[in-house]
Amino acid sequence: MRGSQFTLGEVATFNGMDAHTEARLRAVVLGASPLPGLERTLAREQLITRLRQHGFQPEGFEIAMPARAVVRRETRILQAQQMVSCAMQKMRESLPLGDDATLECDAPVRDLSLPSNEPQMSAGDPKALGGGLYLVPVRVVCGAGAPAVTVNVRLRVKRTQLVAVATRAIRTGEAIREEDVQMRPVSLPPDADDLVADVSEVIGKVARRTVASGHMLRRSAVDEPAVVRAGQNVKLLVRLDGAVVEATAVALQDGKAGARIRAQVTDTRKTLLATVVDSETLMVSVQ
Repeated sequence: MRGSQFTLGEVATFNGMDAHTEARLRAVVLGASPLPGLERTLAREQLITRLRQHGFQPEGFEIAMPARAVVRRETRILQAQQMVSCAMQKMRESLPLGDDATLECDAPVRDLSLPSNEPQMSAGDPKALGGGLYLVPVRVVCGAGAPAVTVNVRLRVKRTQLVAVATRAIRTGEAIREEDVQMRPVSLPPDADDLVADVSEVIGKVARRTVASGHMLRRSAVDEPAVVRAGQNVKLLVRLDGAVVEATAVALQDGKAGARIRAQVTDTRKTLLATVVDSETLMVSVQ
């Protein structure tokens, strides 16, 4: 059965009659076709009634059928992977993904049970959902006049790149050594811009927060090391009215180059905020 109604010619065989009569019998409509993959029951009495409605005398034929027969519609299963492949092909045709990009289906797609006609598939333009996700509508049609079915396929774009990965747990405040990181190929997450792509970017820096072993390092998770330590004696350069006066002070906080830390002037015991110049020098401007 391929149409919305099925005929006697689709469910019966004919013997011992002329071609004209057989053609007329084959055209007898028996009822609405069951949906693809489903079935319906045809009673012998229904068949006899249909024959009479089409101008036949049932008594003139030998009808070999049970009291009730089961009629099943021919179906074709369209595999989910075929629709996913169609969507992926459209993605690669529509977007500049690059050689390092891979596509994966982000949500389950079910097989389709369709009429037996050969299905025709076409994918629409991908719609960006954010975070590397795209929605691609796949339109499926089975023969002329058949209603179209649209299946939305969600695809995620992933890229593989070498990034710095912690080889051990690095705790907050620890300096990062060369043996603490390793370059490994990983599938990039959507927020990949912050990932470290060169170990030289982090060697010698300190961790702002704990990085678990095997986790990717991010630029936002590391900081420049302190060059001045709390309690250290330093040279304090004081700018005053265009002149620079040198004094001695004690750093009250750790500080990296360019940071502002508290320091105490040795002679006056006055506490002030000064900028770290290098490992031995602080500077402050007095208005």
